[in-house]
Amino acid sequence: MSEAIANSGGHITLLFSIHSDSEDLMQQGSRGAGFNVEAGVTCRVSTKALEKGEDFSMSIAVFSDGVQIEDEDISFLYVDIFEEYLQRGLLDESQSYTIDVQLELPLSQGFGMSAAGLMACSTALCELHNLDIDAARIAHLIERRNSSGLGDVLASTVGGVELRLEPGAPNSQGKAVSFAFDSEVILCWDSKAKRHTSTYIDDENWKISISSAGEDAMSRLRVGDWKPNRWPDLIKEAQIFAEKSGMMEEKSRVHLLRRVEDKLPDGYVVLLCMLGTSVCIIPEQAGEIPTSLTDSLEGIDYLRTWIS
Repeated sequence: MSEAIANSGGHITLLFSIHSDSEDLMQQGSRGAGFNVEAGVTCRVSTKALEKGEDFSMSIAVFSDGVQIEDEDISFLYVDIFEEYLQRGLLDESQSYTIDVQLELPLSQGFGMSAAGLMACSTALCELHNLDIDAARIAHLIERRNSSGLGDVLASTVGGVELRLEPGAPNSQGKAVSFAFDSEVILCWDSKAKRHTSTYIDDENWKISISSAGEDAMSRLRVGDWKPNRWPDLIKEAQIFAEKSGMMEEKSRVHLLRRVEDKLPDGYVVLLCMLGTSVCIIPEQAGEIPTSLTDSLEGIDYLRTWIS
């Protein structure tokens, strides 16, 4: 038996525009801005030689908080990326494959878990077989094929606080820059209200309102060097985007934001995460967040993590 383990952090989009009209999935994606986080997905891929008479097989198990998720749509993402590698002749059909996926954050809450899972799985498959191919490009392809995200994979390849300048796959059409920002953040969500990304990015009315607000924000953010001193600019533009895009018109999202805002001391900001019923608490200045802040979040689902 042999195995490979890979990790990929989540990603928080704060503002974006949608670019999904191209027939080439590798040219689809988004412009926008956000930040990468340490919390994400761990994928373990193991193989075992087939016994005489056994057929080639693959099994997938996805876990969140130690509990297996029984959802075919979620498992299908990993089936899809596995079959992509198989069709390219990159896997060993004399082996059976087991894929074990561990999620640190909930799905469909704007934390980039689909992209993180695909990145972790793609990277593990490459490491297992010593493949000299771009794992991120395949992850982007599968993400777009399933409409589970737009620019999370591209963002993950640059890390930190990123500005996605051009849509598309990494090391191709997609272009992004980033800066390091050594800061803790707190991610909060409403576990009773989830939003699948496709609900928005495949809806023509949402595409128009989101893209208009996103391009407006990008017209200002892309001017000048992208450095840590632009952190306040990103916060300001994220707040404007949330209003102009129409995201603040959804009651469940606004209710969560107001609940968290009421508990914040000076020096901290709460922003919507795109596109879940979720928010992020971020400091105006980089650094560790005191424990006393999370003590006040009783009754709210949250996780502390760091920008990575």
